[in-house]
Amino acid sequence: MTVTVALALVLLAVLDGAFSAFRSSVGRTGLIEHRGSDRLAARRGAALVAAMLVPVVLASLVDLAAHPSRLTVYARTGVAMLQVYGPYAALVLLALRSYTLLGWRQRYLAAAAILGPFTLIRPAVVVAGGAFGAHTSRDPLAAVLVGLALVVVLAVEPVADRVWYCAARTAGPPTAVKRLVRRRHPVPPGVVRRRR
Repeated sequence: MTVTVALALVLLAVLDGAFSAFRSSVGRTGLIEHRGSDRLAARRGAALVAAMLVPVVLASLVDLAAHPSRLTVYARTGVAMLQVYGPYAALVLLALRSYTLLGWRQRYLAAAAILGPFTLIRPAVVVAGGAFGAHTSRDPLAAVLVGLALVVVLAVEPVADRVWYCAARTAGPPTAVKRLVRRRHPVPPGVVRRRR
């Protein structure tokens, strides 16, 4: 059972990392087809959260190797966290499933009406699950490891933004909107357009 709890928490963290990087990379219009970049962002986020969680996982494994009796503490902590994260994850996966089945207009609406509120409450759910797990564990080391895991999970989207997507939004080739504006308002011959 303990292995199942640990695997479920790791799976939820990796999925959350994938969705965080997806949110970081996603465009603002439903007209542009960007499924390839969405998949790339999800892979990047999953790899990023997995890499960032390595110290937390190693610390817990070292603690378990030194004190095998603490396995029950970690299992109790993980079960408590899953009681909070499980229902939220099920609702998010259901919303994402409907998002993938809809046309672009409905997808655009679903992103604003369904996925937006889930994104808004995500940090509170992450903290609530961690706090419940730490409280249930009644163990200082388990509480510290839970806190570190929370920091990692909440840091994935800002880190992905900074590493991969923030610079792409401010520099690089012109966006589709800029190209459209240039077509409608061409520059007269001999006039040099300033780059912004």
